[in-house]
Amino acid sequence: MHYLQRYTGAWLAALLLCPAAQALELPDTLVAEIDAHALAAPPEVEKSTQTLAAYLTANLHSEPEKVRAIYRWITDRIDYDVPAYLEGRFSKMSASDVLAKRTTVCDGFASLFEELSRAAGLEVKSIAGFAKGYVGAGGQHFDKPNHMWNALKVDGEWRMIDPTWGAGYVSNGRYKKALSEAFFLVPPEQLVFSHFPQDDNWQLQHTPHLTQKQFERLPEVKTTFFNNDISPVEAWETLSSPEFSGQFVQTFDLPYHIASVQKAPLSFNLKLDHHYTFRIRSSKFEKMAVMQTGKWVELGLQGDAFAADIDPAAPGQLLVVGKAFGSDNYTAILGYDVAP
Repeated sequence: MHYLQRYTGAWLAALLLCPAAQALELPDTLVAEIDAHALAAPPEVEKSTQTLAAYLTANLHSEPEKVRAIYRWITDRIDYDVPAYLEGRFSKMSASDVLAKRTTVCDGFASLFEELSRAAGLEVKSIAGFAKGYVGAGGQHFDKPNHMWNALKVDGEWRMIDPTWGAGYVSNGRYKKALSEAFFLVPPEQLVFSHFPQDDNWQLQHTPHLTQKQFERLPEVKTTFFNNDISPVEAWETLSSPEFSGQFVQTFDLPYHIASVQKAPLSFNLKLDHHYTFRIRSSKFEKMAVMQTGKWVELGLQGDAFAADIDPAAPGQLLVVGKAFGSDNYTAILGYDVAP
């Protein structure tokens, strides 16, 4: 039985005619300015959502800029309440309570984000549903909703945002602060690999709506997968392919957006002597290559991207690697298994 039993040519044609929104991009210099302003918020403006929203969005004109300021402040100032999570204490907190206590679980993160966004004049909704964890493994079953996040209409398009997962993660029973860009204004087609709304009306993706069982059967998608600018549309196309064996390409813990995958096979399993095209854009790497069984094929620079056509000739691991400017070492970017 195929993973989604079955999305066929009809839905794929519809998807291509109505393409999914891409993740919004703000210039790095502008993001740095917005972030610095948000992190410099003085205590006197943090006493109410109205005064805080006014401070965060002052002199910002576009909706993505305003959302960025709110997202950056919450991910820095609010901590996850690990004891409440471990003890199953999920009592609802108002936005004002979260603002005062500075610690909460996902419900509080989403509520505060919603109230700050509304105060800034944004259209926003808190979404309750099922989440597979920071790394979503296929095959999980959910008896009841376990997470909450937000949907926002930005420049006329619905985008998804998860301020809880964007602020950090729990490891070995302890909370670790770690800003993640993987949950900031992403297309619904991307977030649905790990987040499934209880209310079907909030799936929002251009790909067909899933049932809960279909969502639970989706293969594992690590956060690092979309950090490499892999298209969610191409991920869905791969998922619908009869050759897909159930595992996406291996990705590695690289800094967000350091490599932009323009073209590459997205299935982990490659076939011997098949033809594969790789095209990866990066301003941080000076060299890229495909490495397999001691053989080394360098990707040539074509325009603004490294590219090569590869025909794997031996079974085993195949890696796409890159060497950053000023470094003597190569770093893994994509990983595959080649077999007959």
